[in-house]
Amino acid sequence: MVGVNPVTRRGISRDTLVVDPRLRVAVDASLAWYDALCALHGVACQVEDGLWVVGGTAPPLHSAVKTVEPDINPVRVARLAAARGGVADSFGDLGLEAYGFDLLFAARWIHRPAEEPPAPRLVPGWSVVTSAAGLAAWTAQHDPAEVLLPGLLERSSFQVLARHTAGDLTAGAVLHAGTGAVSVSNVWMRDPADDIWRDLVRNAGALWPGRALVGYELGADLEAALAAGFVDVGPQLVWVS
Repeated sequence: MVGVNPVTRRGISRDTLVVDPRLRVAVDASLAWYDALCALHGVACQVEDGLWVVGGTAPPLHSAVKTVEPDINPVRVARLAAARGGVADSFGDLGLEAYGFDLLFAARWIHRPAEEPPAPRLVPGWSVVTSAAGLAAWTAQHDPAEVLLPGLLERSSFQVLARHTAGDLTAGAVLHAGTGAVSVSNVWMRDPADDIWRDLVRNAGALWPGRALVGYELGADLEAALAAGFVDVGPQLVWVS
């Protein structure tokens, strides 16, 4: 279903825009992730008139401005982002190249209903990272050490998953229980041909049964997620100046 149009335009007012409810869940869960990461990093943030904006410097690898409603005035977005950093264009409708921004990447939001029945336990070989040393080993493979600080392990809404094969760390992902859904992010595997998405679906069901799964991906990870039952529900663009 690549290419789903997430927003139906029925007029010029934002009040008349109809957002796919699956996309709404994905964006709201992403917003919860951004809020939680800012809290972890001690950074203020707020939402005002459809825009999430960081109060200082955004956590590494994260945008400083994020649309949480469609059809936001791109002039306003460009003005706010110019002094802060990148833009997460959650509905892919800003067209910021006209305001001096470059497209960093174009991904797709994904959504999957809850696994029924949920798995009773994690898939064999998978575990939850519970120690700073374990997190350091995990981030050494995936390199988000400056983002996933050790304090994250004390927050029950986050679960860092690791898979060990014959004693070696071979794959991982981060799950975050956000607003109405579980975000799946930071998915990695040592072997690019490895397909871990079905394992992640089962693991999420074991940890948070009954919750839909969301995230955004591109390339091979997007194709693997779609093969595991996720549906493409719209564009997620990231712009930088």
